[in-house]
Amino acid sequence: MTGFPASRRLTRDRVVEALDGLQAFGLCVLLVGLGTSEAAKSIGAAVAVLGFAGKLVFGYRPDRNSLPLLAALAAFYLSAVLSMALADPGFGRPPELLTLAITIVPFLLVLDSCRRPARRVLLAYAILAGACLAALVGYADHMAGPFKRLALPSIENAVAAGEYLAAAVAFGIPVVLAERRGPVAGPLFAFAVGSAAIALGMTLSRGPLAGAAAGGAAAVGLSLRRRHALVFLAAVAVSVWALSIANPGARIVKEAPLATRTAHSRVEAWRQAVDEWAERPLTGHGPGSYALLDVYFDDGVRGPEHQPNAHNILLNTGAELGVIGCGTLILFLVLTIRGMFRSLRSATWGLDRAVFAGTIAGAAAILVSGAFSVSIDAEPGILFFSLLAIGASGSLVRKETAVPPADGRGSEDR
Repeated sequence: MTGFPASRRLTRDRVVEALDGLQAFGLCVLLVGLGTSEAAKSIGAAVAVLGFAGKLVFGYRPDRNSLPLLAALAAFYLSAVLSMALADPGFGRPPELLTLAITIVPFLLVLDSCRRPARRVLLAYAILAGACLAALVGYADHMAGPFKRLALPSIENAVAAGEYLAAAVAFGIPVVLAERRGPVAGPLFAFAVGSAAIALGMTLSRGPLAGAAAGGAAAVGLSLRRRHALVFLAAVAVSVWALSIANPGARIVKEAPLATRTAHSRVEAWRQAVDEWAERPLTGHGPGSYALLDVYFDDGVRGPEHQPNAHNILLNTGAELGVIGCGTLILFLVLTIRGMFRSLRSATWGLDRAVFAGTIAGAAAILVSGAFSVSIDAEPGILFFSLLAIGASGSLVRKETAVPPADGRGSEDR
């Protein structure tokens, strides 16, 4: 009789470990298919959720160290629930809660999966493979049709496609630098990042380009020694200047960024977003309601142009979810980004450090792009929350361990 409980525990632990592998597999499918296939995204997310839910059924419990991050994210989601419950008739949109859940749940799944440090590298490879695949397929579709701006198979909006690619490029730069001497990995990663960078340029989206520039600068600054980083950034600046001189007719060169119609429409959208936020300051108008607020931009030339969002992450969140939603989002970002920098400082393995630097750079690309658009929803949002989870995971786990026993014991030993 004394051997039965141990045998039963061993069997249960094996089941939990198998389900943990299923969860990781689902996340890989999700991240590889993020820019290419709606079916892959849905299947990957469902498999990952199934694996995680199965672990919980068999007694697995998430690491207690992750609770502050998960509590802040839960508070953000509950602010959306509260906002919908208090919204005016017609503005409460329950499907938006499902959309938001799909966007943020990868943070929980990825953070849990990365309790094994090796999973961080696995998911990093999945992100770069997905970006490369999306760029190649998107390029093929772009060349086959009469399109002016490149989009991706499952991200049809060129701006959102640019945001996804900008984050992937910024994320991949430190990985390429870390693996540059690898005879196989180095060229493969360079090809993946280069393909995504070319596709990013073909989206003709200036916000994501600015995000990629900021993320790239962060990636180089975190990956190279200071003097090498300065030389690299100076070389990039000279190259950009030379290209602008050689191509004076390019749209991004001949139009002063602050004098364009797009810039004026953004400024007007920001002003109106503040006005809409002021109408319902605490809980906002409801998740996903900005498009219903009848916000228009009219420059007197093309006529009124409907603004579906506030073209800014914080202002859009404030208008839709109020101070509570905006505050909980900022709290979550502060806690998570702090964890990402702690992960970077504590990393000892070169590739692990590169992955952490890449997550910071990729998140920076999304946030800078989010100054001009709403970049934390849909596919860019899924990638954003996944990057945050990978980056913050190193501050929770100090060394590689097996999946903890199903009864949750052993977490204190890590």
